[in-house]
Amino acid sequence: MRAAVVERILAVVDGRPVLLSEVSLFGKVRGEAERPALDGLIDEELMYREAERLPQAALTVDEEERAVASLESRVSVSTPDEEEQLRRLARREAAILKYVEFRFRPQVRVSEEAVRAAYDAEPPAGRGLFEQAAPAIRQRLADADLSRRIEEWVKELRRAAQIRYNEGSRAGGAAS
Repeated sequence: MRAAVVERILAVVDGRPVLLSEVSLFGKVRGEAERPALDGLIDEELMYREAERLPQAALTVDEEERAVASLESRVSVSTPDEEEQLRRLARREAAILKYVEFRFRPQVRVSEEAVRAAYDAEPPAGRGLFEQAAPAIRQRLADADLSRRIEEWVKELRRAAQIRYNEGSRAGGAAS
């Protein structure tokens, strides 16, 4: 009879182990396989560590409960350990969102010229009048700019972190 693996360390980020159970739950919530879930969880851990330092990203009890309820409505957990991990995941994600809204959202500016250029670049058929299309275009451009800022932030966080992937947890076992 073979022993079952109960837990495994998939990576170590600045001395903190990233466990298989955490990655499995993260992947379950995100609908991702183990490897992309591992990278996503590492990114989230790095962002959360930064967000924790900012008082404006601190969650109220109500915000945390709403975040937990939102995840519980999408994912079922079967053990108290999974329930606690889901609670930590919800808390982490909500704090990161609050941090992003405070730090990056105010920097996002979409000019009228950019909206007009995006409108003009769309095929004429079905785009409607500029006044009708402009709010959706503005939102799309703002979201794209915010995403770009977040991606740059994560790259910066990864460059500053010491990340070691354990054998078999990532293609090639690459380390940062």
